[in-house]
Amino acid sequence: MDINTASAAERPSGQASNVRVGGNGFDITFGRGRSAHVVRGYNLFMLRKVQNEFSVPTLFTRKLKEVPFSILYDFDEDRIYIVTIGVRREVVESIFAGIEGVGFEHLMECLDEEIEPRTLWRYVAFPLPEGAFDYNETSAARPLSAQSRMYYNPESLADIYHAMRGKMAKMLVSFVPASAAELEREREFYERELVFGAGGGYVRKEKKVSTFVLLGNVVASMFTTAPVTDLSKGAVYGEEKREKVPVRRDVKREHIARTIVGMCNLAKLTNDAIFRVNFIGYGENSDLLEMHFRSKLPCLKEPVSSSEELTYGMPQKEGDIMSGLFASNFIYFPKKYSVEEEKGLKEG
Repeated sequence: MDINTASAAERPSGQASNVRVGGNGFDITFGRGRSAHVVRGYNLFMLRKVQNEFSVPTLFTRKLKEVPFSILYDFDEDRIYIVTIGVRREVVESIFAGIEGVGFEHLMECLDEEIEPRTLWRYVAFPLPEGAFDYNETSAARPLSAQSRMYYNPESLADIYHAMRGKMAKMLVSFVPASAAELEREREFYERELVFGAGGGYVRKEKKVSTFVLLGNVVASMFTTAPVTDLSKGAVYGEEKREKVPVRRDVKREHIARTIVGMCNLAKLTNDAIFRVNFIGYGENSDLLEMHFRSKLPCLKEPVSSSEELTYGMPQKEGDIMSGLFASNFIYFPKKYSVEEEKGLKEG
């Protein structure tokens, strides 16, 4: 991983982006043709040690609920970085300091590296539980640690991490805050899916005709080879009839819908964080990383192109919307992890 340590004055003036120290971290200006935009409050942290298990949802998704952040897994150098946007370094460090056994080091640097476009891929994914999602009112009253055990699977990324150690590939997981209204639209959509999938009724309008018209059609049909079906003439009135519609049950679709509806309800009751999450991989062995990722998680591949923001490891927009508790499934820090000052990384 190449990390840019040059100050704004030392950076080549021909580069499209410009970095300077701001009040809340680095302020990075990106060129867009004749226009430009500025990302303020860029801070980079490196995971220095992990000694004990800890509550990932508490550490990140709950306390960083309105902060865009990303986690970069550098499998080649076996290092993990966190980039935060728009919040003071001291705020993030206070969150880290509150978690015993985990250590992060703030770096007065920016991630800045070349990305080979041909190796680049992006997925959105949802941490669908294997068992039935049994949501009820009492789950919201459980302590956060108990909720985490129910819905958070720390092995979601563990297999990928250990399979890719030492390989020349990187994976960026982006967490961009989303609104409660977005999550509510998600809930309404999947709630309709459940009603329809359960064979819920719908309203069908049937045409009723007067006895006079019916008799006229019967008489007319006596002198034709086909029955008369045109009821456009005569007195016609409408009647609404509610019927049960036979629907072939899609168990997988129903499982997804129940999970998402339960997730949305739980997030609303507990005032959980809401994020859009997506995954971006690149590097010489990104094809191997993609194979492991696809085999582990239900996901959908989406187009992606190289951008300056991506070279800095910044959280990317779009992605799949989910509560913080579910989003935490995509955060993995290996146990007994340590980074030495000069010898690089080792895992005890």
